[in-house]
Order: sequence, then C-alpha cells, then structure tokens
Amino acid sequence: MSSPARRYYLALRKRDPRTVTSTALLLVLVAALAAFGHLVEDYLTGDPIVRWDVHFARWLHEHSSGWLVELFKIVTLAGNAAVLGVIVVAICFVLVRRGRPNEAVLLFLAYGGASVVNALLKLLFHRPRPELAFVHLDTYSFPSGHAATSSATFTVMAYLLARRLHSTGARIWIGLGTAAAIALVGFSRLYLGAHYLSDVLAGISFGVAWAAASLLAYTLWGERETAALLPRSLRRRRQS
Repeated sequence: MSSPARRYYLALRKRDPRTVTSTALLLVLVAALAAFGHLVEDYLTGDPIVRWDVHFARWLHEHSSGWLVELFKIVTLAGNAAVLGVIVVAICFVLVRRGRPNEAVLLFLAYGGASVVNALLKLLFHRPRPELAFVHLDTYSFPSGHAATSSATFTVMAYLLARRLHSTGARIWIGLGTAAAIALVGFSRLYLGAHYLSDVLAGISFGVAWAAASLLAYTLWGERETAALLPRSLRRRRQS
C-alpha cells in the first residue's frame, strides 16, 4: 500500500485539480502568515518600519487634499464591517436560494471569522491610533480591520466568481480588480489617518491568510453538502 506522501505526489504529478488547488492555497497561507508574523515582530521590537510609519503618516496628513479626504471617506466604506456584512448576508441568501449552500457558508465564515479574529488581535496588540487623523476612532490600530476584512471577503468572492468562468483572461481581470480594490481600501485608511502603514500591511496579510485557510477547508470539504444544517424551507437541490 502506498504511503499518503506517495499518493499525494502521484496526484500532484497527474495534476489532480483538488490536489493542485489545495497545494497552491497552502503555499499562499504559509506565505501570508509569514508576512504577518514578520510585521508583528517588527511592531513588537520597534523595527525601522514602525518608526517610518509615523513619518509617512505625518507626510500624508500634511500633503492631503480636501476633496480626496471626502472621496476616501466613501471608498473606505467598502471595508467597513457593517457595510460588508449587509452585502455578504445578501449574497449568502442568494447562494442558498440557488442551491449553493457550501459557497454561502464559505463566504460567511471568511467574512465573519476575519472580523472576529482581527478584533481579538487588536486587543492583543493594543496599538494606539495615529495622532494626526481625519477620522477619530476609539478602537486600537494594529492590524487594520478594514484591510483584513476586505482582503478576506474580496478574495473569497473573487475565487467563487473566477471558478465559474472558463476564460483565463476574465480570471486575470478578476484577480487584478480584487487586488486593486484591496489596495484602495487599505490606502484609504492611510490617507484618512486611521492607520499606520504596518497596520494596513498586517491587516492585508492576515486577511489573505484567513481567506486561504477558508478556501483550503472548502476545497478539502469537497462535494459534501451543508444543506442539512439549514432550515428546511431554504433547502434545495444543489445546482451545478
């Protein structure tokens, strides 16, 4: 009988879709966690990036423009937990009604898990917000909740959309659009003075790691249904 390692190697050589996807997600998860861990170490040890944070935040504030401040106050709503929550619940409802409960659970866990865990991380690191800011918040700064939640949610949304498309070009555009949206939300937090750069980078790396972990669990779960966990009125035959 072949060992699990040999079976995995053979599946990888045959380019089994599930094995390839799981491997890629695992690599993304490890890379994102390594980036997050590096940023945490920098913050705890007061490395140069943390000191540079303050200078960059001051520079952005001094060179800010009134109309851009108002614009980014709108852009930043895309990463607001309440706004994203409404959007996620609406999408999940549609997915369930269309017979895709596994995707609904995946999306909800990506959004909800990232929001909750990131809030706990803020309490753990208790970093004060930047002093120069156009928005004033009472919560802690590290890591950025907007960056983390939007990264996790947007990444999973993009994955669910891309897997239903057969065009490589369309998938590339979805990936580029998702990266741009995440970057824009992250920069809005910097421009408004709500976070330091390391807060945003840590939030993005954590969000991507959470999305990769969620997608890995979803891939390994396979075709098993979660519909049995739902109310009878919402159950439907899964549509391909």
